[in-house]
Amino acid sequence: SSGINAEYGQKMFGCSVSPKYGGWFGYRAVLVFKNIQDDKIEYLAPHDAVESQEQKVRLLKAFNKDWKDPAWRDIIYTDKRYSDEQLEYFNTLPSNRAHLINAILDRHKEGEDDKKEM
Repeated sequence: SSGINAEYGQKMFGCSVSPKYGGWFGYRAVLVFKNIQDDKIEYLAPHDAVESQEQKVRLLKAFNKDWKDPAWRDIIYTDKRYSDEQLEYFNTLPSNRAHLINAILDRHKEGEDDKKEM
C-alpha cells in the first residue's frame, strides 16, 4: 500500500492521542535495552483514547489538513491541555526556537519581577 488516501490524493500521516494530554506526535527519544529483563515490569496494552471511528476520521483529517492548527489535539476531552506557549513552541521551526525560548524566558522573568514589586 502506498499510503495515499484516495479522498485527499496525498499520503495520510498518523498521530498519537494521550488520554491525559490529548493529541501529540513528536517522539523525542526511544530507548531499547536488549539485554535487560525484569520480571517486575508489567506489560501494559496500549490505550485507545479515541473511542469512535468517526472521531478517528475527524482526527486524521484535521491533523493532515493542518497540523499547526491545535484543534486536532482536542479530539477528546482532557483535564490537561498544552499551554499557548507550548503550542507556540511546537509551531515554530526548530531553527527559530532559540529566539522564541529567550522571549518566553523574558516574559516569565518580567512576571517574576512584577510579583516582587507588589
